[in-house]
Amino acid sequence: MRASFIHVADTHLGYEQYGVRERFNDFSRTFWEITDDALKRRVDFVVIAGDLFNKRAIDAQTLIHAIEGLKKLKANNIPVIAIEGNHDRSYYRDGVSWLQFLCYQGFIILLAPTMREGVPQMTAWDSQTMLGAYTDLLEGRIRVYGLPWQGAATVRTMEGMAQSMETIREEEDAQGVEYRLLMMHTGVEGIVARVQGLPSMAHFQPLHSCVDYLALGHVHKPYEFEGWMYNPGSTETCGAEEAQWEDRGYYYVEIDTDTPERIIDSERKERVHHAEHIQSKRRPFVRHNLRVDGLTEPEALYARLEDYCQREGISYQGTEVQPLVLVQLTGTLAFDAGALDPARMEEMVRNYFQALYVRIDNNTNDQDYEPDEGEFDGSNRSLWHELERRIFEELVARDSRYLPAKEQWSGVVAELKQSALEQQDPAVIAQLLRNKRAELFNL
Repeated sequence: MRASFIHVADTHLGYEQYGVRERFNDFSRTFWEITDDALKRRVDFVVIAGDLFNKRAIDAQTLIHAIEGLKKLKANNIPVIAIEGNHDRSYYRDGVSWLQFLCYQGFIILLAPTMREGVPQMTAWDSQTMLGAYTDLLEGRIRVYGLPWQGAATVRTMEGMAQSMETIREEEDAQGVEYRLLMMHTGVEGIVARVQGLPSMAHFQPLHSCVDYLALGHVHKPYEFEGWMYNPGSTETCGAEEAQWEDRGYYYVEIDTDTPERIIDSERKERVHHAEHIQSKRRPFVRHNLRVDGLTEPEALYARLEDYCQREGISYQGTEVQPLVLVQLTGTLAFDAGALDPARMEEMVRNYFQALYVRIDNNTNDQDYEPDEGEFDGSNRSLWHELERRIFEELVARDSRYLPAKEQWSGVVAELKQSALEQQDPAVIAQLLRNKRAELFNL
């Protein structure tokens, strides 16, 4: 038997990232390009391993975009088999998800096994109930199983799934099933540190002897193991962290159970299929950490940022697709963060990169004040006034703009504090600060 399919997951249709409408369209365009590739390659079927949509409550435009891609596959008799991810599931009060709607309309086969005491029942998918653990393709020679998002019950359900599949193995062989594919919306523990509560590799091992291809979703970082477990990653960039995983996309898989040596890669421990990972077309996402240590004034920070923009932004100028740019300020600031002009920095980045969207995140640390261990350690209340003066003076001196007149500025800070404690009119306090600033800066 020879066949081919495409494995995709985590398309997150409908995600209007950062409130930018064009990002909404990006996620749809990427999905359409994958469905177009399925048509071009004349695959026998497509599997979607969860999170077709970004959220449970989608709008009409999102639904239209999903149908736009799926209807082309339906028109060309390419079945689409899907499972619900954690983003796809309906709200409890609604009872019906949008994937179930697509199933009802005939665009997808939505697999969802009936559970009995936490164990999936090995029943064929029923178009009337839209329930079932598997569906057969190519005259029964390929069997596709599906296990939607199980949350905290994932490990227990996996154990039950392996037991049930072992039980019916002889029956499947007798029926002529040659290839088994299982879709699951979960990941492997440790692939991404911040994603917790996933099954360990050991939990997946009982399934190894039951399936030829384990199609995963949920974790947006791509990975694969031992020629049978595959996770394609997200098709578009859903968060800044994902920008470092350049090979995200989808799989094109060829099956040959008669002469597997024709296609397999033995070094990847492939048995009767060859899985080619294809990078999806995504909008460029630039992420840069700008260190601020040693910069004593805002202008020095602006100069460092501009130097980076001049070096890296030139490759994006004149390109057809505008990038997203995220700059994170890291390190310890030697001056007050309030002195920075975020709008100026964003405009600088936007001009050099010709960016669709720019964000400047201030993740810097303030310098901590370390009191003396002597008489000014705060234990003697009679010296608190002097201790306060010293603290103000030291903190003021850390900003190079105020260093030449640190004594005078520490006095201004103390005066402003006292005015605030006396609950003076904020306008009066603000005018006091303007007057002192003009005096000390000779404005």
